Amino acid sequence: MVWRFAHVFAAVLLLGNVIVTGLWAELLWRWDGPARFRSVARAIWWTDVACTLGGGTVLTIAGVVRAVQLGLPLWETPWLRSGIMGLGLSTAIWLVVLVPAQRRMLVAEGAALRAAMLQWRLWGWLAVVPLVWALWAMTTARG
Repeated sequence: MVWRFAHVFAAVLLLGNVIVTGLWAELLWRWDGPARFRSVARAIWWTDVACTLGGGTVLTIAGVVRAVQLGLPLWETPWLRSGIMGLGLSTAIWLVVLVPAQRRMLVAEGAALRAAMLQWRLWGWLAVVPLVWALWAMTTARG
């Protein structure tokens, strides 16, 4: 029971952070512009450390423990495979594209900041798609 709660809580934390951070960062960028965006970039960095990294870690550990407890083969169970693939793809985008863009947003100014923010926005929303796919697979599976 504890592992199921941890898994669901971590999924809510991860997906909620990804979507809400994207929305409020977009709004703050539009309202305050790039001149005052450095504090927003710091907040994005720390919420990603706490909620994306933390939530993703707990999600993975709790999900694997729960699957093992239930005797489900991770890769041979279609909905588990889809969930793992969705989380893996989103994590790869986060590590390869989004984290470097976030680091640039912490120090860049002018055109470089705009370019980093554009990259972060585009790839960030693309990274949400496999997470939603994973959520769909994990919550609509039969059996």
